[in-house]
Amino acid sequence: MKFNAFNVGDDFTTPKVTLTKQAIIEFAKQYDSQYFHTDEALAKESPYGSLIASGFQTLSVVWAEWIKMDILGKECLGGVGAELNWSKPVRPGDELVGEFTVHDKKESTDGKRGLIVFKINIYNQTKEVVLKGKTKIYLAN
Repeated sequence: MKFNAFNVGDDFTTPKVTLTKQAIIEFAKQYDSQYFHTDEALAKESPYGSLIASGFQTLSVVWAEWIKMDILGKECLGGVGAELNWSKPVRPGDELVGEFTVHDKKESTDGKRGLIVFKINIYNQTKEVVLKGKTKIYLAN
């Protein structure tokens, strides 16, 4: 979508994605090999009491669904930053849904592009927020 097609308050919800134990371990072994992500037995002794997903995996799997929705399309010129906060561990079997809301937008002075700030909330199957944040993305007009 072009920058001007977005309005503050527009809200987009991703399809549900379920994280399996195997997916959590495989992701962590490659990208975030902390014991509470990779070793089920050791994770039971952690402050979390069980295996949990990497926060970056939580973002990645929902981000993938957001991109597949093709809301940004070919008008996307790339992101310029993000702010993320993890508020609840994600465990094997959790079902995640992302909500992306247009929080703010600013058109460039030449009118050819604009910067959109998307607020991100990721919820588990019991509607608890597991991640919240914002990302800034440039879009062509």
